[in-house]
Amino acid sequence: MNADIWIGVAAGISTTLQMTAIGFIGGAILGIPLVFMRLSNIHVIRWGTRAFIELVRGIPMLVWLFLVFNGPTQFDPSLGRVFTSFNSAVIVLCVVSGVYMAEVYRGAVRAISKNQWEASDALGLRTFDKLRFVIGPQVGRVAIPSAANYAIGLVKDSSLISTIGVFEITYYATNLYGTLSSPVPFYVAGIYYLMITVPSAWLARTMDQRLRSKVAA
Repeated sequence: MNADIWIGVAAGISTTLQMTAIGFIGGAILGIPLVFMRLSNIHVIRWGTRAFIELVRGIPMLVWLFLVFNGPTQFDPSLGRVFTSFNSAVIVLCVVSGVYMAEVYRGAVRAISKNQWEASDALGLRTFDKLRFVIGPQVGRVAIPSAANYAIGLVKDSSLISTIGVFEITYYATNLYGTLSSPVPFYVAGIYYLMITVPSAWLARTMDQRLRSKVAA
């Protein structure tokens, strides 16, 4: 394979990692208030949050990218300076990640034994202290492996942002394909993705094995 192809596609690695990190961290933060609202005792808040989560999850990320990138400018062309390809990608990655992370957190909360909640009540802990010292650490241990697996998937999903002009791995591979009329740039892109995701998957499995054994029954 031509070295220029490897170098050309590699130009997008830093952006792929950057966008994945931004999307994951933003989603991890957004998921916290979403899961609290999802588990709220207030019917309107709980069902409203559920409807929002289902709406975001029910529409493909590619469609959201086009809606956010192109939609606002249909009402006011000047909004194109705000909804740039980079900003639109950040918004979509963070929001989509946020709803998925909310479900990861919710599953982790449900996985905590009822005995842990009862023990916290028996100690007379306030809700904040209960979440901080007893439930929270265990939720983290349960959620981290699933969150790590989602992050791996997000690396691959980030390839979709190339469709709105973000210069990541797939964007450069597509440009080189158009220039060379050869699928080789996509083979190279696939190898780069594997170089990122395979070690990450191994790390996620290792974390899963270690952390699940530390969750109290």
